[in-house]
Amino acid sequence: MKYRWIALGLLALTTAAAHADVKVNFVNPEKFSDIRDNYGFRQSEVLKDIEAHLVAEAGKVLPGRDVRFDVTDVDLAGEVEPFGRHGQWLRVMRSVTSPAMVMKYEVREGDKIVRQGEVRLRDMDYQNAFNAYSNGDPLRHEKRMIDQWMQREFNPKVAAAPAR
Repeated sequence: MKYRWIALGLLALTTAAAHADVKVNFVNPEKFSDIRDNYGFRQSEVLKDIEAHLVAEAGKVLPGRDVRFDVTDVDLAGEVEPFGRHGQWLRVMRSVTSPAMVMKYEVREGDKIVRQGEVRLRDMDYQNAFNAYSNGDPLRHEKRMIDQWMQREFNPKVAAAPAR
């Protein structure tokens, strides 16, 4: 009998996680502070990578909950500048060109909103802080910034707290 209750509990957790949905909406990406180079919007994979990361992290930090992100601005670390005598464009990292992102979010459990807000993320110390992402990852600074915010905003104590 005891094992039946454990199995039912695990089934309920699995079912809740299976129904969880994370949606990311980029609002007017053509107006974002920085997501393109000087030739226009050539790096559409950047938004796909940011979306995939938000979905993956929300799935880890908020399992079983429906989450919606409305991203209204993205400013990648560094600035695109001409480099060399052929004028090739290169992203140059400086301490004053920190990554930033603005978004609204909403966390639901069923039909009930348990948390919502608007956040302006910026990582001013992105060049000096420890980063677990590979140097080969072009979005390592943005991913670290997102991870740190999610851990602060949705730590287990906060995530388990009842809505006010």
